[in-house]
Amino acid sequence: MASMAFLRSPGVSAQPSCSYSKAAPVLRSLPTTRRSMIPRALPAQELVQDVMTKRDLITCKPEDTVDQALEMLVNYKVTGLPVVDDSNKVVGVVSDFDLLALDTLGRTNNSDLFPVAEQTWQAFKNVQSVLAKGTGKRVKDVMTANPVVVTPNTNLNDATSILLTKKIRRLPVVDKEGHLIGLVSRRDVVKAALAHRKAPAAAVS
Repeated sequence: MASMAFLRSPGVSAQPSCSYSKAAPVLRSLPTTRRSMIPRALPAQELVQDVMTKRDLITCKPEDTVDQALEMLVNYKVTGLPVVDDSNKVVGVVSDFDLLALDTLGRTNNSDLFPVAEQTWQAFKNVQSVLAKGTGKRVKDVMTANPVVVTPNTNLNDATSILLTKKIRRLPVVDKEGHLIGLVSRRDVVKAALAHRKAPAAAVS
């Protein structure tokens, strides 16, 4: 098993000045207690680089507007984007919730945004109000700075543990300098697990 579990991208600032720190990434191992929570559905030797998406990576910049980021989510049918600087280093991630909630709802699940079914009209008005407040906002104002990232040599079981325990849909994959080189998502993990499950049956037949 690769010794590199996961790391955080270089320290950054989410302030409007965009003065991102260039500190070196800090290696951290996934706690043993959390590892034990996740069933080993994948080969122990499988790495992130074996399943990650490498081509046509959809990203945004800190200075992009919230409207631009929302359009990207809709056009590319994704629910989140890595945020990169001009040198393609990962400085944050932004999700559909970040873009809709903005600073008016904070970073907690506000049930008023999506009320129960009989309050559909109120939900629509709430979403309209939130979108209106997003006018003029930048991605840097709502993104999650200093996100969890992995490297190509991260064990895939460890990456899966991060996705599940942190309840996120995808992880940026970076090189040792923090440049974005890929993405690994829950879908990638499911595909790998299915391929692994089918392999013994194919060998028998």
